[in-house]
Amino acid sequence: MRFSRLTYSLALVFLCYGAIVFAFGPCLTSMADTFAVPVGRLGLIFTLYAVGLIPSVLLNGYLSEVMGRRWLQLGTMGLMAAGCALFGVVASVGGPSSFPAALAAMVLLGYGAGGIEAVTNVLVTDDNQPSPAFALNATHAFFAIGAVLSPLAVSFLLRSGLPWEWVFFGGAALLVVLIFVLLPQRMPRPASDPVPPLAAVGLLRSPLVLLLLAAITLYVGAEVGLSAWVSPLMETVLGTRRDLAGLSVSVFWSLMIVGRFAVGALSVKLRPAPLLFVLALGSALSSAGVAYAGSPAQCLVATGLAGLFMSGIFALVLVDASRSFPERIGSVYGIIMAGVGVGSLIIPAAMGWISEAAGMRTAMLVPAGLMAALAAGYIGRWSR
Repeated sequence: MRFSRLTYSLALVFLCYGAIVFAFGPCLTSMADTFAVPVGRLGLIFTLYAVGLIPSVLLNGYLSEVMGRRWLQLGTMGLMAAGCALFGVVASVGGPSSFPAALAAMVLLGYGAGGIEAVTNVLVTDDNQPSPAFALNATHAFFAIGAVLSPLAVSFLLRSGLPWEWVFFGGAALLVVLIFVLLPQRMPRPASDPVPPLAAVGLLRSPLVLLLLAAITLYVGAEVGLSAWVSPLMETVLGTRRDLAGLSVSVFWSLMIVGRFAVGALSVKLRPAPLLFVLALGSALSSAGVAYAGSPAQCLVATGLAGLFMSGIFALVLVDASRSFPERIGSVYGIIMAGVGVGSLIIPAAMGWISEAAGMRTAMLVPAGLMAALAAGYIGRWSR
């Protein structure tokens, strides 16, 4: 399939977005030294990020139908760039006393990220009608590419003895470049008249919207939870060397890239519901394989399979939403993508508590349970 210049440009936005989001993990110990706080306290960074993201996807999804897509896309990219730059500046200038200011910068960064999450997906969907499934999976593969490349770049930077803040200055600079790339391009307008605010809120009464919101929440919670805790599982339970344990995240996201292109091709011919059921079931089984792995090799294989099966779920949920609410894509996307913030805010932290209370293997069963719940939800949707 051929994509327009706009779709290719939006794919690069997703790549940059993924690179910024997954730059935090490899930098955490360096951040702890800069801010002079325990590593565990840096979890507040992700909490404040979600505080900015959740209202942003709701508001900007709705505004994309009221104001149009163009200036929201460019504006939220600018806000995320400003958040990245501000985060780096306060750490460079303020030192240990700048941690509260850094948390405030995370709210701004999260708000910009939420706008990118909502509006970019709307634009990709609009630009590839009447069949956006392949385009959504392909552009989301670029997010996964950013997630793979970013830790490698951070590792090179830190081994070279350069400040970790440069990662976020670089992310801000890339977003500014992409703003200028998008500036002269035409962007699709909303397909219908603006929906009144009360009507947008009324979408929450739709059982299908609630199912889609739950699907995004379950998927993001499982994805973030598994990728966050599989490395500690390999290191502390399976006795794997730290450098090899860290390889598990790269395996997960590398197979995620392959899977998103493969699912994109399948989604051209298959309906979302049966495909989502199969992917969710495969994700549940492979995630359980991670929890019960008896050796590092088994864990790496199961982690790769989990990435492969999880790969297309996010985009297919958006496809299901776009087909079911073609004239309310912005509002519906805004609602269901609030699950991105909710899932990433609750699940990884809950897995940490479970690991302390019942062990790491028990905690790693959480992603399997979430994916099993998603598969069960889509059995009913498939049958209807």
